[in-house]
Amino acid sequence: MLERSLRALEYKYIQEQIAQYAMSSLGKRAALSMQPFTQMSDAEVELQAVDESLRCLLRAGGPPFSGITDIRADLQRAKVGGTLSAERLLAVAQLIHGGRQFRQYVQHAAELVEVEHLVQLLERMVDARRTEQEIRSAIDDDAQVLDNASKTLHELRTERRKAEGQVRTVLDRMLRSNQKVLQEPIIAMRGSHFCLPVRVEHKNQVNGIVRDVSASGSTVYIEPQAVVDISNKVRELEILEEREIERILLQLSQTVAVVADELLGNVEVLETVDLWFAKAGYAKALHAKRPTLTEGVWRLYGARHPQLNRDAVPVDVTLGDDYHLLIVTGPNTGGKTVTLKTIGLLTLMAMSGCFLPTERESEIGFCSDIFVDIGDEQSIEQSLSTFSAHMTNIIHMLSAVRKDSLVLLDELGAGTDPAEGSALAIAILNRLCEVGCRVIATTHYAELKGYAFHNPHAMNASMEFDVESLRPTYRLLVGVPGRSNALAIAARLGLPEDILAEAREHVAETDVHVEELIGKLEQARRAAEQAASEAQASREESERLREQWEAKSNRLEAEAEAIRQRAQQEAARVVEQAQQESEKIIRELRQMRSAAGVKDHQLVELRKSLEGLVPEQRAGKRASASSTKSKLTVGARVRVISLGQKGDIVEVSGDGSTAMVQLGLMRMKVGASDIEVLQEKQQEQTVRHTRKGVAKDIRMELDVRGETVEEAIRRIDKYLDDAVVSGLPRVVIIHGKGTGALRNAVRRHLQHHPQVKSSVPGGQGEGDDGVTVVTVRM
Repeated sequence: MLERSLRALEYKYIQEQIAQYAMSSLGKRAALSMQPFTQMSDAEVELQAVDESLRCLLRAGGPPFSGITDIRADLQRAKVGGTLSAERLLAVAQLIHGGRQFRQYVQHAAELVEVEHLVQLLERMVDARRTEQEIRSAIDDDAQVLDNASKTLHELRTERRKAEGQVRTVLDRMLRSNQKVLQEPIIAMRGSHFCLPVRVEHKNQVNGIVRDVSASGSTVYIEPQAVVDISNKVRELEILEEREIERILLQLSQTVAVVADELLGNVEVLETVDLWFAKAGYAKALHAKRPTLTEGVWRLYGARHPQLNRDAVPVDVTLGDDYHLLIVTGPNTGGKTVTLKTIGLLTLMAMSGCFLPTERESEIGFCSDIFVDIGDEQSIEQSLSTFSAHMTNIIHMLSAVRKDSLVLLDELGAGTDPAEGSALAIAILNRLCEVGCRVIATTHYAELKGYAFHNPHAMNASMEFDVESLRPTYRLLVGVPGRSNALAIAARLGLPEDILAEAREHVAETDVHVEELIGKLEQARRAAEQAASEAQASREESERLREQWEAKSNRLEAEAEAIRQRAQQEAARVVEQAQQESEKIIRELRQMRSAAGVKDHQLVELRKSLEGLVPEQRAGKRASASSTKSKLTVGARVRVISLGQKGDIVEVSGDGSTAMVQLGLMRMKVGASDIEVLQEKQQEQTVRHTRKGVAKDIRMELDVRGETVEEAIRRIDKYLDDAVVSGLPRVVIIHGKGTGALRNAVRRHLQHHPQVKSSVPGGQGEGDDGVTVVTVRM
């Protein structure tokens, strides 16, 4: 990639920003030296690795990089036989420890997210734990060689400390015994010598070596002879100690040299990983999205320049698909150059494996080179004008550009006569179109607007400008050329109308028509945007209503299904109760079969008939309305298809569309399409009551005369149940007058019976007080 293009697009800013998110000097150095990849496959792998690192940051937090530094120079020195200082050996141990901590972090992160690339990179690392332990056993965290680094060092330091203690003891004794000759009772250090501050007139009273004299000459600093002998021994021990430390450091350096190559590999891995996580941290801060690399096609959605980020107006750009050349026009300070730099810098970032500050996932065409001509390139040293500097750059560009290059040209053809500049710009664009590269060019020339209309590989675009507020909106409008707006701006600022009129006369008629055409295009675009916005709002509203309807429909279906289930369960419970009662009655009938003349097979059939009362499960599909061929009439025996229950019609609507059906103890209104007629109404005074396909005659009265109270009440309960099911509104209980015991017991029982609405004695012609007329509760 050309260094000039990287500088013009301010690529260094991205390097510095990513370096701030690096956690070690390795990552910072890698970020500052980062370059775009030359192969698309390498860039794609980098994007995948940064994606993994970002997911690790979000799920597992940042990796541990404390204490990791660049030790490559130390490893090279150890390999050639050099001796490393204690500080550098400690740095080697810290890197080994940091690498092991990072391995543990990745193993933990692998349980939360998929980390394929991180795991593959870890396979290249070596855990030199033994080397770290040897260094730690000899050097502490303050980079000081420990006493127990060797037996000899321990003995030397013990002896030296003992000798130093003797020096202190001798000096303390002399301080106490020579206070009269001392200037003050202290021990003074002169270099490495322990001295007493003796008054000059008493210097001969202290046996020793004069090491210094005060500035006034009144004090002589004497090292006592008794101390000199001990101090010499201390210095000899210090020299031996330094030699032993050198030997220990050399031995540790040789240990490091054995694993130097493996540790160099660890350094490279940690450097790469730190850069991945730095890119991920920068992407997290910018809320950036992962781009998709393509072969020469750009689709940017809501792109922002990283330096402006949320303060920038998002830009939507498409290039390389339907057209290869985009010509951007518009007023100065309208954002053309920023748009150009945004596209170029985001392309460099994607090629470097970085996420992009876009509103959603975008596509970037991978380039072999990016050629840039932006800004004032005038060179005073070379005595070149602005135009000459631009031409020199473009000439070099034309000699090196290829089909898979991206060319960014700012103010193409500017700096010279407009007629010649526009002609030269068109010629340059034609050459670039012949090469087939992707080009984005900004210009003020009206001729280039027409060029884009006639060139099938080119497209006009403009930076929107609000004439009412006299401010640019910084929005890029693809497909619409920009207007000059000079006369409109002058009029808004208050330029006299006569001057404006004269200016309009000097404007070529074709230019006026072009401006009017562009104005109409802008109006049409705004109308289209408004219509699209309204259509989007309507679509969102319809989607919301559809979702509400679906939710309500699903809820109603669930409620209906729950009601059907409860009805079936209730019906099954009623049938089970009826079966139990029928078994009891059958047992009693068998006891009386000889008197009643009932055959065994008839009793069996009655019992089997109860099995049909269990409600049928709902079928997968409802029967169609055509299955109800007979006309609905009151008293007809029917089946409610949706419930699988059988009952009798007690009421029919005027139009015949619905009917009230008696289903056991329950009445419900049912649509005609949900009713299947099983048996037409019987033309008899008695009602045909069907239970599970077996008919039984229910008379309008029940005679219990001559029975005991218990037997009579049991028969009355059964009779009233059958009357309710059969839909008889009024029945008569014949109990006779007699002594009144049976009559009174029956009437007391009827007063509290749940199926009885009211009960009164019979009237004249009905049996008088020997019967009770019952109104059944329906």
